[in-house]
Amino acid sequence: MSEHSNSRRTFLKGSAAAAGVAMTSLQGISPQSALGANDTIRAGVIGVGDRGSWGLREMKKRDVKIVAVCDVYETRLNRALTVAEDDDGNKADGYYEHERLLERKDIDAVYLATPDHWHHDILIDIVQSGKDAYTEKPFSKTIEEGQEMVRAVRETKQIVQVGNHRRSGKHWLKAREWVRSGKLGDIACVKVWDTRDWVTNGDPWNAQVKAGISGRLDWDRFLGKAPKRAFDPYRYFTWRWYWDYAGGLITDIGAHQLDVNQWVMDVDGPQSVVCNGGNHVFEAWETPDVVHAVFDYGKFTTLFTVEFINGRDSVGAAFYGTKGSLLVDDQNGFRVYTPQGAKEPVEHWDRPYEGGDHVANFIECVKSRKEPNSPVEIGHEIITSAHLANISYRTGKRVQWDPKSEEMVEIRRIKPSDTWLKSRL
Repeated sequence: MSEHSNSRRTFLKGSAAAAGVAMTSLQGISPQSALGANDTIRAGVIGVGDRGSWGLREMKKRDVKIVAVCDVYETRLNRALTVAEDDDGNKADGYYEHERLLERKDIDAVYLATPDHWHHDILIDIVQSGKDAYTEKPFSKTIEEGQEMVRAVRETKQIVQVGNHRRSGKHWLKAREWVRSGKLGDIACVKVWDTRDWVTNGDPWNAQVKAGISGRLDWDRFLGKAPKRAFDPYRYFTWRWYWDYAGGLITDIGAHQLDVNQWVMDVDGPQSVVCNGGNHVFEAWETPDVVHAVFDYGKFTTLFTVEFINGRDSVGAAFYGTKGSLLVDDQNGFRVYTPQGAKEPVEHWDRPYEGGDHVANFIECVKSRKEPNSPVEIGHEIITSAHLANISYRTGKRVQWDPKSEEMVEIRRIKPSDTWLKSRL
């Protein structure tokens, strides 16, 4: 929208008048007020597609009062308003523009689940309006945006949880303890992967594409800072697979699997990344549907594989040490094998979904003002590694990185003319 830039810069100074679907008088506690353990959190949700609607329901389960929702698409907005209504019949207010929602002084926290290219602007708007935030993964669309987001959040006193929800799983803490105990020896090789079958039943968003648009959709606001294009329903519903709005499988899945890798292994980021892949099945995607990335961390190397054409290997991780191994996948849970040649695991435990616990941790931290399990620095570190892989994929080059200074040391294509190779050919 032509007025969006001015609106974003000035909305905090604007009046309380709303441009949304509905608006009630502004009442309630200030978001800067200290909340007691038994106080009710009043929240808004920005972006109520599949994930935002999930977050809305999870907060309601934990006695958070949803007072406002925002989306560019009327059908989704109306659906969310129905879900947000509480048991006493109190309704939430709806908005098409997030600035209008953030003008309200009676909101303590916001669940942010927009497409990735909006995360930077809206998260900064949220914290500058004095509200806490749960921002869905991936944290940022680019490394530079992530750096700006971390700085902006830390200039405020707001609580921000990034949706790397494995951080709230006790089952992952147990795996971390096993790896760090030394009982598996030196971990030199790690594999993380996510494989899914989207061939048999098709892309799950295809049904929404075929159903078409019903009601108002603000396409210009959806695009935001992205290049202007004619409306395309496939781009709207499957935005994850277009470079304008997201980073494809590497950032969407890497936010979880690379998090497991770096958290369990206690590293900030890789020294170098090489990534290859391609579009082999889903031709409409701009981003690859099969990707393999190799991350060099100095003392160990990680292979990350993600593809949505065959789900045989499920979703999992493997840590290979000199004395034993730790394996986990969604079908079989966690298994520890030691010594190396052991046929049966010495310990086994389940691998439940930890998403709800992550939301609960955020709610607790809004009240206690303690750091959440996945603060902005963590979200930024993890998705930076994924961004590096995408840079390697798109340039066809190896990317060297300094995780401490957050500087790209080199982007280099190895050629036969290089001295090292030339001496060996």
